[in-house]
Amino acid sequence: MSALPTPRLALISLACLLLQSPFAAARYAAIVIDADSGRVIHENESTQRWYPASLTKVMTMYMTFAALESGDLKLTDTVYASKHAASMPSSKLGLRAGQSLTVEQAIMAVTTRSANDAAVVLAERLGGTESNFAAMMTQTAHRLGMSSSSFENASGLPNDGQISSARDLALLSAAVLRDFPQYYHYFSATEFRYKGRVMPNTNKILKTYPDADGFKTGFTCGSGYNLIASAKRNGHRIIGVLLGAHSSGERFEQMSNLLDMGFAKSGSNQSGEHISQLHDTAQLPPPFQLASNRCAGSAEQMGADSGSISRYEPIRINETPESKERRLLAANKPQPRITGQSWNVSLGSFPRKIDADVNLQRVRNALGPLAKNGQPRIVKSKNKRGTVWLSQWTGLQQNDSRDFCRRLHGKNLDCSSFPQPKQTVAAAGNHGKTGHRNRSKS
Repeated sequence: MSALPTPRLALISLACLLLQSPFAAARYAAIVIDADSGRVIHENESTQRWYPASLTKVMTMYMTFAALESGDLKLTDTVYASKHAASMPSSKLGLRAGQSLTVEQAIMAVTTRSANDAAVVLAERLGGTESNFAAMMTQTAHRLGMSSSSFENASGLPNDGQISSARDLALLSAAVLRDFPQYYHYFSATEFRYKGRVMPNTNKILKTYPDADGFKTGFTCGSGYNLIASAKRNGHRIIGVLLGAHSSGERFEQMSNLLDMGFAKSGSNQSGEHISQLHDTAQLPPPFQLASNRCAGSAEQMGADSGSISRYEPIRINETPESKERRLLAANKPQPRITGQSWNVSLGSFPRKIDADVNLQRVRNALGPLAKNGQPRIVKSKNKRGTVWLSQWTGLQQNDSRDFCRRLHGKNLDCSSFPQPKQTVAAAGNHGKTGHRNRSKS
């Protein structure tokens, strides 16, 4: 007769079952609700716990709007950046310790540019410290029915305790619209003018979807590319949440499908359950969405498993006829043909992959807007001393590669350019890829 399993073996068996669970391996989470009634129009794993990334800032804004409404804060009040706020990584305004701005400027920086430093400035103004403010955020979330949510910071920067779900974020978005409609327009602004600079909103759904008028993007390696969008058509509003897209373009394309689906179904008499009836699933850890080989930056330090999710299938949300027509129009739109040979830049070689990851993130921060061109990558190579990891940026035009190196040399970073082996040039109409970002970006 076989012996009963020991507690340790039982725990290992349970862990294996959890890893095989469809929730543990959730590829994406989504929900679409009727903003007025709270009726669920569509959902996929909407109660699965997820890293919210910069969607966290919607809660930071909810708390800020509540303070404005109560009179504890005014749009014209001056707030100051602490040393802690100024130390925040990108995305940020670049505030220096002691630098001031108005509350309204800080709000605009958060809603349009997803500025981490501005989010912390507001958090410290309202909570004394960011950690105190995070505790206030969690309390408010639970009061709103966001039972899967907890917050450790005001920005959404990576933290194991920074957790939410698609359902919870839809509840939060509906609460913003219900409780503070007079401030919702800050999520609709397409640009932010600050100290002579004009900075576009990172939320491209405002330009690509005709009826969309607000809400927020988010990104970390752990979360993937996230998006909340709200759209209004013929006086009827819906809210969509998408978590875990594998590229920025994918989140905007699939959100358009979700919104089209929402409007198509919301016009019918189909009855759906209220969002409050969606109960939490087993409280499993959030998935780490992007493997280190698909996410530039210190992904392995954040827990990325480079083997298990390096290959993936695109998110496929059913297209409506309207979605298909929009996609075909975009695909057939004439595009400038790329001519000339593609160039790469070499950014250094490193004995460990994590060092190459970190170097790529430093390069991205130094490049600023130039980072939108080409694609970062890490290449495993061997030399006489053994294995090395090469940081590179590929798929550039020659002039871009020169601009890259000029900028990086000015930041005391290594950079050398070289032509990429010739290959077939993509036909007009094909869309290029954009580089992946780490940190809590949009």
